[in-house]
Amino acid sequence: MSKEDKGAETRETFTEEIKKRTHGKSGPATAEAEQKAKKTGKLHPLVDPAGYGVIRRSLPRFIQRDDGLWEMAVGTPMPKEDRLDTTTSMHDSTDVAIQVLPDSYGLCLSVLPGYDLQMATGVFGDIQDPIVLCRPQFEMTAAKIVESLTLMVPLRDGGDIPEDPHYGIFGAAYLTDTYISKIGLKGYDFTITDAPARHRLDEKQLIRIYGTEVFKKAAENGHQIVASDLPSTTEVVQDLLKRAHAFVLQVYNRSDTTEFWTEVFGRERVIVLPSTQMLPQVQAAVIGLTEGTLDLLQVTDFLRENNISKEDAKRITRSVAGIPIGLQAALPNFSKRPKKGDLFRSKTDIWPIDPSEIDVRAEADGEGSKPEEGVEWL
Repeated sequence: MSKEDKGAETRETFTEEIKKRTHGKSGPATAEAEQKAKKTGKLHPLVDPAGYGVIRRSLPRFIQRDDGLWEMAVGTPMPKEDRLDTTTSMHDSTDVAIQVLPDSYGLCLSVLPGYDLQMATGVFGDIQDPIVLCRPQFEMTAAKIVESLTLMVPLRDGGDIPEDPHYGIFGAAYLTDTYISKIGLKGYDFTITDAPARHRLDEKQLIRIYGTEVFKKAAENGHQIVASDLPSTTEVVQDLLKRAHAFVLQVYNRSDTTEFWTEVFGRERVIVLPSTQMLPQVQAAVIGLTEGTLDLLQVTDFLRENNISKEDAKRITRSVAGIPIGLQAALPNFSKRPKKGDLFRSKTDIWPIDPSEIDVRAEADGEGSKPEEGVEWL
């Protein structure tokens, strides 16, 4: 990717990557991953919650310049994590997520101007299943995002209620390290489900999912979790809300599901999702309202312009009307967030160099320093 192409992913690049990964074959794009998992009992390391050091990171992309400074290549990284229910009635949610991925990226990016959108879409099942959770890395290129989705192992089974997305929410709360949190802003987190979860976590299940070092990794990430006194699901969500704008997108109108998630997340964070096919439009509306790039009067038109029926658009607009609108824009550092082209002394610095310092340095060193090719991130 050339310097001019940094961050220039489009719907077309995602469509091409999906074709490349599926080879034009009919059937689930995850079929190969499902077969391997069934045979070996293991997940690919890229989507194994215990893989790659357990902690998932969202970090800036940089270009190193000849003068030793580091240039932000795209913008402030914006992590968006989704966990998809793949049991029984939602058995095809991963297939749908791949199908709508070009719109998911495009519409979310349209309401996140100046950000580097980084996506991590995982799936969950039940604790009695062979695989409870798939959790990928935060990826920023079409190739990596599509690859991660095709490595998922959806359960496509179930029949029991409640289900177990709260183990994925645990990872989002305690096993996630994001640059955006370090500058006082928040990423986005969505649980997409049609069923309630449980109020309690189990130590053995956490170890089974995240590995024997799960509590050590949480401590390394700044969270002291005591195995003998695990937080409730409600407490985990409250911790998650410290670093992310988190929501439940509820598919189907089940009163027990609404009651559970309303109790855990609050009524303002439980949103109707008429169909998983509408995931891109609903998420983009929620993100746009939270960022302040959409206002409530624009939402219905935004949805209608993006292939949502008049009836569903009105229903979705009513559902999102109660979310904390403008919450991101109200955070103190919102207008200070780094942008593409900002310069840093070190890749590990939180804030860029003040422009006045750059001017002084340019006068001393002479003009003409040019970025080297190649992007690096922390």
